[in-house]
Order: sequence, then C-alpha cells, then structure tokens
Amino acid sequence: MNMMGDLFFLVPLLSLLFYVILIGFGVFIALSLLKQGKERNVLLKEIAEELRKR
Repeated sequence: MNMMGDLFFLVPLLSLLFYVILIGFGVFIALSLLKQGKERNVLLKEIAEELRKR
C-alpha cells in the first residue's frame, strides 16, 4: 500500500483518540474532586458534631 495514504488515514483516528482520552481524563478528575469534597464534608460534619458535644 501507499505509505502516505496510510498516514493520512491514521491522523484523524489519532486525533479522535487524543480527544477521547482528554475527555475521559477530565471526567476522571471531576469525579475524583467530587468524591474528595464529599469525604471532606463528612469529616467536617463529624468534627462539628464532636464540638457541639463539648
């Protein structure tokens, strides 16, 4: 096969793969930040309840 034809076929696929990976990484970061926020809120709620008992 023609080497240039193969290269032009792969470029759009690689760019699409790059954007899919980028979007996936962004979703992963957003979900991990939300999880950390929930854990922090639970911890702060426990601390507040402990301080109210005093």
